[in-house]
Amino acid sequence: MSVSSATATLERPQVRESDEGASSQARLAAAAPYGWLALALALGALCRFWHLTAPSLFIDEGFTFHISSYDPKSLLHAVAYTDFHPPLFYLATHYLMGWLHWQPWDYRYLTAACGLVTIAATWGIARMLFGTTAAAIAALFVALEPNLIVWDRLYRMYAILVALTTLSWWLLLKAEASELRRRWFFWAAYWLCAVLLPYVQYLGGVAVLSQSLYALAHRRRCWPALIGGVAALAALVPWFWAIRVQYPHGGLVLPLTSPRFSWPVLVRAVITSGIPAAWVLSAHFDQIFCAIVLAIAAAGVYLGRKTALAFWLLPVLIQLVVTITTGKDIVIPRHLYAYLPAFAVCLALVCVRLFATKWRVAGAALALSFFAMSAVSIPNNLFVQYYQFPDWYAINTLLLARAHKTDLIILDQGAEYWVVHDFSGFRGHQIDAPGIPSDIPPDVRWLEGYPKRRVWYIENQPFFTDAGRHIQADLERTRPRVGAWIQPRIFDEDVVRVVLYGPRFGARGLTKSVVKTTSP
Repeated sequence: MSVSSATATLERPQVRESDEGASSQARLAAAAPYGWLALALALGALCRFWHLTAPSLFIDEGFTFHISSYDPKSLLHAVAYTDFHPPLFYLATHYLMGWLHWQPWDYRYLTAACGLVTIAATWGIARMLFGTTAAAIAALFVALEPNLIVWDRLYRMYAILVALTTLSWWLLLKAEASELRRRWFFWAAYWLCAVLLPYVQYLGGVAVLSQSLYALAHRRRCWPALIGGVAALAALVPWFWAIRVQYPHGGLVLPLTSPRFSWPVLVRAVITSGIPAAWVLSAHFDQIFCAIVLAIAAAGVYLGRKTALAFWLLPVLIQLVVTITTGKDIVIPRHLYAYLPAFAVCLALVCVRLFATKWRVAGAALALSFFAMSAVSIPNNLFVQYYQFPDWYAINTLLLARAHKTDLIILDQGAEYWVVHDFSGFRGHQIDAPGIPSDIPPDVRWLEGYPKRRVWYIENQPFFTDAGRHIQADLERTRPRVGAWIQPRIFDEDVVRVVLYGPRFGARGLTKSVVKTTSP
């Protein structure tokens, strides 16, 4: 054997080892983006599933299970005449209840899982449009977005709306970018999402409209998206009679003319929740925060102006215009959560562009500031009652300890009835629960019919049914207070006030008295 051939033989394994090392490094580099996705999904799952079933039902959840317990025909009638949403979520819940037979709070696992779909779809869109770094930042932002966590943990249609909206954009963009052979699979999946969206929540139709406008602007490759828009509109035709019934009474939760409405507060409430009360109450916090959020959104739309990002955020503008021109408020925070993934992509894009300049430290600070805010907000939302929804278990404990069998209970407003009516502290009591303002006079007369009974007045969100607090005013005028309790919360709509009134004055020779208010 020659020296040259022996040398070549010795060197071959070294070349193979070098190739294997390069191949291994390439595989690791290719897998790295999926590692960030896995981290985002793990963090998102932890925040959404942690002690998921521990809190009492939210009042909207109680209403969901009440109306979903009807037979389908009665359910459709009840949705049309007593609610402002489309019927699909309630119908699906009806059949799930008949199939699964779970406890009501266990159904939250289904909507919490939708949050993981939102994270994955956001990552997929950001990666297609702006690369792996933007995808990692956007996915982590969505995973740790406080409002998405809070509402994914509730069994309501909003988690599904956010997931379907984000998924439908991913499917549309994937169909646009795919080769002809695979494209029609993605278009078929997109059409299904487009039909489902307005039947899950009417505002899903605004998302479909913005996608149809994007398709018109990119007709050569996206014209099939228009089929989804037409199909979504056609699918609503059988339900149009109910929409006509619902429309006059919908969109009145918080009119723009209400003294409680504020544009900076709206922006802050959409982007985050659970931030310390001291921050919220500090001078100009909401104005400064609002300016930063709008600047990020505007910069993201400008930087991504050649992509679908502006169309993804277009429904926000559409809903603002509709709200201002019609007086129908469709910009309350939960009506805008479906566009938080788009804002996450704006934030990620701004950060990535800053990373490529001498302002890279500013980009890192911007990203870290939002993650730091989530690190403060999420524990508040999950562990501190002051930042949470009402705790109806605590109210039940209060009644168990102090209520008499003959005591009356008045719930003002009455939606919480569907949460508490079967609780041990409420069972066996006569309960009245006004649902609309016209219920107030009959309820006052009902209380007058029991002059010798004690009355538990339990108040949560009275501004929807009894804005003038007429029921309590009558009780204060005609009966003595025996006790008073309160569940303090950062937002008025989550505060629960409980007052126990004795028999009517004169019924047992009673005179007025004052009782100190405490927390249950």
